[in-house]
Amino acid sequence: MKDWLLAGGISLVAAVAAALAFGAWKNADFVDGQSDRLRMEGTFVNGFYDQGQGKGIPDVGFIALPNKHVTARRLLDDRVIYDASYTTGADHFRVVPKVENAQRCVLLFGDSFTFGEGVNDDETTAAQIVAKSKGQVEVKSLGIGGWGPHQFLSGLQSGRFQKAITCKPTDAVYLFIPAHTARAAGRGKWDRYGPRFVVDDKGRAVRDGNFNTVGKSWRELVGFNRLTESEEEELAAAIITEASRELERLYPGIRFHVFTWDGVTAGVIDRLKQNGVRVHTIRQIIPDYTDAYLIAPPFEYHPTPAAYQRVADYLLTLLK
Repeated sequence: MKDWLLAGGISLVAAVAAALAFGAWKNADFVDGQSDRLRMEGTFVNGFYDQGQGKGIPDVGFIALPNKHVTARRLLDDRVIYDASYTTGADHFRVVPKVENAQRCVLLFGDSFTFGEGVNDDETTAAQIVAKSKGQVEVKSLGIGGWGPHQFLSGLQSGRFQKAITCKPTDAVYLFIPAHTARAAGRGKWDRYGPRFVVDDKGRAVRDGNFNTVGKSWRELVGFNRLTESEEEELAAAIITEASRELERLYPGIRFHVFTWDGVTAGVIDRLKQNGVRVHTIRQIIPDYTDAYLIAPPFEYHPTPAAYQRVADYLLTLLK
């Protein structure tokens, strides 16, 4: 009997350990990981981000430095896969050609896809919208590489974005990539001080300090992520939905859209649609979308100038 109980106990422990190991493996996917075959050159590597002197910036965690003009050259082994330059203004955001008396004002939110990593200042979505509209549309780019939905909402709540906007917004777009779900849950490797949100009992996203102000949960202690996959999707969608409400409060009548890149889960998309958010997938935006629109897959997944041109074209159709 004792031998049977001992064997059963050992089997149970082994089963639990195996389950935990599987959970840790499944949930420990690398967020924003990249190949060690990639390296960066240019003045970008001398410093481009403001980290709040190592203490973080309370509302957004980190942001680009103001009034910077840097070169950014990325190599895959010894092959240059992009060679670009970036310019930021006094407000920390990437410069966009200024226009006067535009009929519409578009706000672009997001991360490096919105910022335009890997392309020059005149090749970003924002710059191409201005050029293609012949100055009839003014654009403010409010995306920073490495950001997620939580910076979008927190930047609105703190007033950071409003201070940077000089036109009367009529339209806004958030560009959502797959990594944003994990980033919003605090799994961005460089986002230690980012704003933390939780979902309250009404299903709304509410601020709860910063990622560095909370300890590890029991799930994290045994190797899991803090939130389940479904909970991360719920949180990301709740944050975007809350941001859309804040935009409407600040700018009544503004039209808000979410553009989703390939790989964003159906769980996020379905929740956003259920919350009344207008969602457009990259397959709607670029019907013939393939990896040819990316810089150097499977190593560098940022879009090419041609991809940003197609996004700009599609966005302009929504303004008609």
